[in-house]
Amino acid sequence: MSARSQQQEKPTSVGEQLHNCQTQFDILRLLRELAAGFGYQYFFVANGATPEEKSFTEAIVITSAPADLVQAHEATQPVASNPLVGILAQGGAPFEFRLDNSAAPAPADFRVFIEGIAGAYNLDCAFVVPVYHPDHGPSAVFFIGKRAPMSIGETAELALYAHMAHQRLRQVSARPSKPDSPLTERERECLVWTSVGKTSVEIAQILSLSEHTVNHYLNNAARKFDAVNRTQAVAHGLRFGFID
Repeated sequence: MSARSQQQEKPTSVGEQLHNCQTQFDILRLLRELAAGFGYQYFFVANGATPEEKSFTEAIVITSAPADLVQAHEATQPVASNPLVGILAQGGAPFEFRLDNSAAPAPADFRVFIEGIAGAYNLDCAFVVPVYHPDHGPSAVFFIGKRAPMSIGETAELALYAHMAHQRLRQVSARPSKPDSPLTERERECLVWTSVGKTSVEIAQILSLSEHTVNHYLNNAARKFDAVNRTQAVAHGLRFGFID
């Protein structure tokens, strides 16, 4: 085999794959592969608590976890709760939490979150990477699953990938709605995902919403544009620059 052929068959680095990501779904797919490669079941990219995003559902940017996982957590909370608040308040170091280590330090809200879903989803650990963006403030990329404790090398490698993925995600995220847009942020997000071919079920999984809620947002958007269906609503949104 020639050196040229060997070079062509060389696996693409994570950095190169991220550079080639053009949409949120591209990054979701890559993060899902990274999570599986490191032995985790699901990943989340989520913001810290803000006045507008008090609940965990509102704080999630993208996730591979099923919608009912987050809904199960929030159904047990008496008030809106974001399990990342305590961790992000502690600083910017990556953080591993394990249920099999009772001495492992963890903010109470995060411990409640993991313990509440562990049995139903066969989980025993989480790895949280705090990240920061000047326009969005403190956020986190974190992974949950069932695996052995992280090694020093794995910790450094996955933390680096998480930072890179978060930076790329912010770069490719759709621009905010125009000031004169009739769409709410959730309606715009649902239309953006529809425009790249996602079904209501897939959008529900991506945004951690129910399928019914996604259809509600899409129907609202179609009504605001006086469109007969979501395809026409997407066309209208693209034509007038309300989505991109």
